[in-house]
Amino acid sequence: MSGFDAIKLEVDEELKSATIILNRPEKRNALSAELVKAISGELASLRHNDDIRSVFISGNGPAFCAGADLEEIRSLQSASVQQNQESSHALREFFVQLYTYPKPTCAIVHGPALAGGCGLASCCDFVIATRDATFGYPEVKIGFIPAIVMVLLTHQVGERAARDLCLSGRSIGAEEAHRLGLVSQVVVQADLEGATHKLAKDLGKNAPQAMATVKRMFWRLHGMSMEDGLVWASDMNAVARSTDECKEGIAAFLEKRKPNWLE
Repeated sequence: MSGFDAIKLEVDEELKSATIILNRPEKRNALSAELVKAISGELASLRHNDDIRSVFISGNGPAFCAGADLEEIRSLQSASVQQNQESSHALREFFVQLYTYPKPTCAIVHGPALAGGCGLASCCDFVIATRDATFGYPEVKIGFIPAIVMVLLTHQVGERAARDLCLSGRSIGAEEAHRLGLVSQVVVQADLEGATHKLAKDLGKNAPQAMATVKRMFWRLHGMSMEDGLVWASDMNAVARSTDECKEGIAAFLEKRKPNWLE
């Protein structure tokens, strides 16, 4: 399967949203290098498309994403250290690309989201999961480690819960994932389309550059002390007041009209 075939793209012009569909159902959408490259390329293509305000990621078949392609990893076990580092670094860069993406992102999870698949979901701003969805980091069960994704996980759920998931290797259901903060919303399958439609519609109403700035701030705030974060955030607050979007948004509110980004 070529990289082009490894994903599908659906665009909803009315909602101004795009959905990247992982399309390796026979491999439970395992993250091969080719699939990662295809997703990354599509994200890069959509990045500067002003007609797209939000990006959703879903999986074709019975699983959202079962993690890394183990056959591919086995083939790399006989490769050089440099080749393995290049492969690992490419995966890291992909996760960073998704985590810092300027447009809001949402993972639509059904079935298993395991290991790198769980990491993929955790890189998104929102996760909408069906009740049959499962999440986990089972790498230790096969002598591997969730090295890259545990960094993302710890930021989201805290070290105690991250230790539980990464050391036990257990899978958890959608409701527990929601309680831990891995999932934004749990729905029955029949309500999935409506939930994603509503989120895309809500995001489409917001100022795009303001959302992009908020996302940049979340990334920058990692590692800052509370004091440094507040100093920097107060500077960002001052800058934001003079942006064209803020001027237009406040004017539209006071004049009781829609802002120009909704026209």
